Amino acid sequence: MLFVSIGLYGQQDLLYTQFAYDKLGLNAAYAGNYNHTSLSMLYRNQWIGLQGAPRVFSVSSNFPALNNRVGIGINLNQSKIAIYSRTTFEGSYAYKIPTDNGIFSLGLSTSWRQFLVDFTDDIIQPLDGWDNDPTISPFKFSKIIFNIGLGFYYTSDHFYAGISIPRFSKADLDFDQSEPLEGTEIRHTYFMAGGKWNVSYLIELSPQLLIKIPEDTPIKFEFNLTSIIDEKYHAGINYSTGGSSEQPIESLDLILGLQYSNQIFFGLSYDFSFTKLAQYENGSVELVANYRFVKRSKADIIINPRYY
Repeated sequence: MLFVSIGLYGQQDLLYTQFAYDKLGLNAAYAGNYNHTSLSMLYRNQWIGLQGAPRVFSVSSNFPALNNRVGIGINLNQSKIAIYSRTTFEGSYAYKIPTDNGIFSLGLSTSWRQFLVDFTDDIIQPLDGWDNDPTISPFKFSKIIFNIGLGFYYTSDHFYAGISIPRFSKADLDFDQSEPLEGTEIRHTYFMAGGKWNVSYLIELSPQLLIKIPEDTPIKFEFNLTSIIDEKYHAGINYSTGGSSEQPIESLDLILGLQYSNQIFFGLSYDFSFTKLAQYENGSVELVANYRFVKRSKADIIINPRYY
């Protein structure tokens, strides 16, 4: 055993099925992409029925660009997996450059995050009691990490594309520096693209692609195709890969949305898992709500929200 060493690698960023409705947490250059203030909330319950499975709550605010040049955004989220939890507060700044056919944005972000591991959680049940297991201390350990990110984003009337690295620094995640272990936060690169096109008087199609590239772990693809009926009813399917090198499909996800008014949008998704983990869990559920601070439209007129 003295000559054996083992390295473990895993994705560390949050996973969202309905990424199409709020990209601020993925790309800082998305800040100021609306001509109004937008408030978005998301809750995700992943792998229902599995003890200690991930749960995520996120809220973000995207403010209109000042002088059509400077965009500001704020993102707050909290995730919990078993005895581990993470709270993130992130601020984004974007500078916009108008072109003949669209707008190019350069974004910078800074994040403050608290990592917490709670060995007093009831989910841990030592078979012989805490006193007989000296390797684990029944305490809480906390660590705060600052980081910076960079993003590029281009949008036009019918198309968008972006690339970003939300966190550049490979921060040290070790809670106990006296232990001979090394935990490092890895970089994630995101590429996104998509758009929206009319196929009839009442129906629009919006395909969107998200590629997640974590260092030393499998690349993850998310492909979403959503139909929008009468600029009000959303129905789509999301194809997700990257859960296992042995299984090309991680999940197929059903997405439903309602543009209740020109101010309020609700979204719901359910993930059908295809990995070996499916025999222990009952899928994943995600809820999204978005409120736009705009004046109510008269009668039943719905303003196209343009979520990209």
